[in-house]
Amino acid sequence: MQIYNITFIVESVIEQEWATYVDKELLPKISKNIHQIDLLKVEYIEGIQAVKGSTFSMQFYCVKSEHLEWIKNIGHQLVMQKIIRKFPKDWVAFATKLEFLKSY
Repeated sequence: MQIYNITFIVESVIEQEWATYVDKELLPKISKNIHQIDLLKVEYIEGIQAVKGSTFSMQFYCVKSEHLEWIKNIGHQLVMQKIIRKFPKDWVAFATKLEFLKSY
């Protein structure tokens, strides 16, 4: 299984409204095209200088290669476009791909 991850750093001025929009409106619509989506809030513990704002992670679980291709080619752009329209500033994002190897 592969996980497509989009990490967002959201400034406090929009954090609550951003999180509600993503949770209640955006992700439920996108979830129809993917196996599973998790929305996580990331808290820095140690080892990295804390950034200004709150960090969130959207993890798109891709069981099939078609899921990964959809999120890379369509879903990612859809997420970004919708968030930019609603919140044109006060956040940044980057994407990573995680590959599940093994549970212990």
